[in-house]
Amino acid sequence: METDIFGAAYIIWQNLAQFFSGSFLVAAIKFFLFIYVTVLFIDIILLLVLRGVSADIKKTLFGTHRPLLLRSTAINRFEKSLARLKSGNPSQYKVALLEVDAFADEVLSDIGYKGATMTEKLESIQDGHLGAKDLLIEAHHVRNRIIHEADFALTYEEAEKWITTYRVFFNEVELF
Repeated sequence: METDIFGAAYIIWQNLAQFFSGSFLVAAIKFFLFIYVTVLFIDIILLLVLRGVSADIKKTLFGTHRPLLLRSTAINRFEKSLARLKSGNPSQYKVALLEVDAFADEVLSDIGYKGATMTEKLESIQDGHLGAKDLLIEAHHVRNRIIHEADFALTYEEAEKWITTYRVFFNEVELF
């Protein structure tokens, strides 16, 4: 008696396929495996978030850390300085610029730039890490003139220009 091996294998394959497609046990195993894989995937995502992978990606892209500050807090602080600018009082223009400069100094410290003064922090920024570096240096020079020159006059237009410079920096570090 000859046995057809291919025919027997085909019959076994059909029976296995029918068992796997119609069995409640296999359906239950598929369901639990689906749930298990979904939970594992969510766990992996949460572990990556908790580890701070987004900060690593930002550091790789920008060459430095970006500050962890609530956007609403940063905007409120900046808008308080803008309110001083809109007061119409030239002395308040200077105060607004000093406040924004101090805020920028704090942001640079939070990013990780070292230095006792903002000038030292700005000098420690490597080329390519911060596009607004040159503008910040100019704006900080204006701040220094406000501090060191008693008769320094600042017009509304100049104050607005320099505060806009700081806004460019804050946008670049993703505060706004």
